[in-house]
Amino acid sequence: MNKSIFVACDVSSQKEILELLSKIHKEISGIKIGLQFITQRSPQEIKELSKFNKPIFYDGKFFDIKNTLVESIKSLRNLNISYATVHLLNGLDALKAANEAANDINIKLLGVSVLTSFNDEDLERLGFKEQVEKQVLRLIKIANEANLHGVICSPLEIEIIKEIAPNLKCFTPGIRQDKNKNDQKRTMNAKQALEAGSDCLIIGRPITEGDPKKNIQEILSSLN
Repeated sequence: MNKSIFVACDVSSQKEILELLSKIHKEISGIKIGLQFITQRSPQEIKELSKFNKPIFYDGKFFDIKNTLVESIKSLRNLNISYATVHLLNGLDALKAANEAANDINIKLLGVSVLTSFNDEDLERLGFKEQVEKQVLRLIKIANEANLHGVICSPLEIEIIKEIAPNLKCFTPGIRQDKNKNDQKRTMNAKQALEAGSDCLIIGRPITEGDPKKNIQEILSSLN
């Protein structure tokens, strides 16, 4: 069974992230850095994470006009990162251009479908007429046509995504081992998500809250 786990490092300081990764880097497959970290840290501090010899996932969730989107991707050239995220709502034309720019600098582009903190009611309040599943499928088709490496999706949508776009890699947040969902709404536990076909689990608080070493060992044990 694939046990690929990226730890979501939702921290602000370099000291916090280095301490966290020093405890669990041998048990994880990659490092995800999100807005809380990347808006406060320097390029050099991001590059410093390379010392753990794990692929770095830059979760910037870029969403803008095509020119700005492309130039933002190009700006990642020297950060030693392997993955970056863009919102699929950027549209097909912009996504194709962004993917070309990413390929030129050896970065794999991942498209964000519908955030795992959203449900049908949330989409309706935002003016979307379709339910989550239909909206995700609409966006996945765009990601597939744009030839992105993969998508960020809830574990609940993995199976239907693999049916229509089997070449897209599914990176899945919303992994919860117990009933405490925090602010997530569409969740599964790690074993369920992998059995559903997830290519990579993105796990934050279930690892980072409390004892990270103990938490990651318990998650890995649950997969056997």
